[in-house]
Amino acid sequence: MQKYLKSEQEYIDLWDRITVEHCRHWEEILNKDSTPLILKGKQISKKGQKSAEKIISGIALYCISGQQHERKAETIREWMRRDEEKDRLLASTIAPANIRCLICHSLMTATYKDIHDWGLEKRERILFMYDCPLGHLPRRAFFDNGEEWKRTIPKCPKCEHSLTDTDVRDGDVITTTETCASCGFARTSTLDLTPKTEIKDKTFEADRKRFCFTEEQGKQYFDTKIRLEAFSEILKKEQEKEKHKELYEKAEKLKKLTVIELEKLLAPALEVAGYARLQFGIPDMGKDVFLPFTLQDTKSERTDRESSYDLERLLRKTLADTNWRLMSEGVSYRVGFLSGRLRAYEREDDLVELIRVKERKRSDEKTLEEKL
Repeated sequence: MQKYLKSEQEYIDLWDRITVEHCRHWEEILNKDSTPLILKGKQISKKGQKSAEKIISGIALYCISGQQHERKAETIREWMRRDEEKDRLLASTIAPANIRCLICHSLMTATYKDIHDWGLEKRERILFMYDCPLGHLPRRAFFDNGEEWKRTIPKCPKCEHSLTDTDVRDGDVITTTETCASCGFARTSTLDLTPKTEIKDKTFEADRKRFCFTEEQGKQYFDTKIRLEAFSEILKKEQEKEKHKELYEKAEKLKKLTVIELEKLLAPALEVAGYARLQFGIPDMGKDVFLPFTLQDTKSERTDRESSYDLERLLRKTLADTNWRLMSEGVSYRVGFLSGRLRAYEREDDLVELIRVKERKRSDEKTLEEKL
């Protein structure tokens, strides 16, 4: 019985060979690319071009090798897990019983089994080969579910009748001739079983050292990658700031209020509008700060709807130039008590988004006015 699981080193060697071929392929592409480099509007010299290409190629190959190393351990684990599962499946599957020879009807013996994963279904099944104890042919083959495997007889490409084949062996070369008894069509094919002399890859070990990282080199690559990604994010952030400079400048000018400053800002405006006894609840200090509040309406003639609407409008107007906003659920009213939640925006990106929303709303209002 074939054993699929191999030593870990064999999987390492296989992955390293894949890596070497992959990197060789990219090295060839990079060496062919000779796009002229422009610096400050002028094409650099041939010597500078060659030096720059060497640096760019080296960086690119370093990154490609690093990417291969990142995938190495997980891929090898997956290969070993897959082959271990195949061995388990082979070892645990029982051969169908009572298979008899088609010539003498003797009970046949299962002498070989393997995983069958070819054909249209592409699913793994165990295929058992049976031999007659008296040596009669043909041998028979059955899947683990008792289904007999039948060889697909090729059809004649001219008349669709079945083809018959004959094999002639001359040393290590087998010549197969397929003929059609109906229309006379014939074709031949050869299979050369001569052992092939493996061509030694003379530069493999040298390229393996170049492209296949050690654990220490892999750690250095990972650290470098983290630093480059962090630098890339900083660069992207700076580019975003430059692109939307006005938004960031306006965000910087927003009043960043503490809770005490917030209360001092709101209390006078609320009093003028007929609201009193502003009280803040226990804040939710998660990723963002959410601050519950309650107050009372001193104007008994206002309906609950009017009271809620007036307060929401007042809060949005008063807080417009600060880093605080009324939450989207608005204000609740019950027997003269009004409650809601305020949110504090602290991160720069969130502050910029506040300005962006404000600008968009202003633009929409202007468009609506123009239409009216």
